Amino acid sequence: MSEYMLEIQNVDAFYGPIQALRNVSMNVTEGQIVTLIGANGAGKSTLLMTIFGSPRAAKGTIKFQGKDITHIPMHEVGRLGIAQAPEGRRIFPSMSVEENLLMGMMPIGEAHMEEDRAKMFAMFPRLQERRNQRAGTLSGGEQQMLAIARALMSRPKLLLLDEPSLGLAPLIVKQILNSLKDIAAQGVTIFLVEQNANHALRLADRGYVLVNGEIRLSGTGAELLANPEVRDAYLGGH
Repeated sequence: MSEYMLEIQNVDAFYGPIQALRNVSMNVTEGQIVTLIGANGAGKSTLLMTIFGSPRAAKGTIKFQGKDITHIPMHEVGRLGIAQAPEGRRIFPSMSVEENLLMGMMPIGEAHMEEDRAKMFAMFPRLQERRNQRAGTLSGGEQQMLAIARALMSRPKLLLLDEPSLGLAPLIVKQILNSLKDIAAQGVTIFLVEQNANHALRLADRGYVLVNGEIRLSGTGAELLANPEVRDAYLGGH
């Protein structure tokens, strides 16, 4: 068994003729929060989607707990214990909060439905208050809570989060990111893609910087926060 939960080795990926990822290599250690930062269009979301096979890696390998998942079908990736809360939330707007949570259980079935739903309501009390409300009528912050909770309903070993703070008020961002600490403390490994580099690096055990589809820098969260290049490019120079 590899020492890493997720290993990405020399991966290239394309959207049609456009190369989005170039020779990307990075690792996610079990039990950690690992973050990927970079500018808009750097390829961060593409990397998360490539883990699930859409787009497929044109070159290189992706391994999860030592198993090569580079070319397996998307639904099988979910069954292995990987869940994603995608950019833009993508909840089911016409369904209730509770129905959205149940959709998250599809990879594993409903054996733990009561227990896990109670856990999600304890973690995000606002969702319990709105359990019968149509998801499309929730605020942006509530929808993000729902997207994370829905992903957790599949009991993932690895949670992929794509821009969870996007478009949210600062207070809500703080609540969402604090919830990630709680999730990690419960034994879920987190791979976080986040444009808000300051918040992400303070939260992360380890970080990577993606520039034009290539990994440019890596280190602990603290090391990258202190790196002058990172500070100038992503932290406003302070």
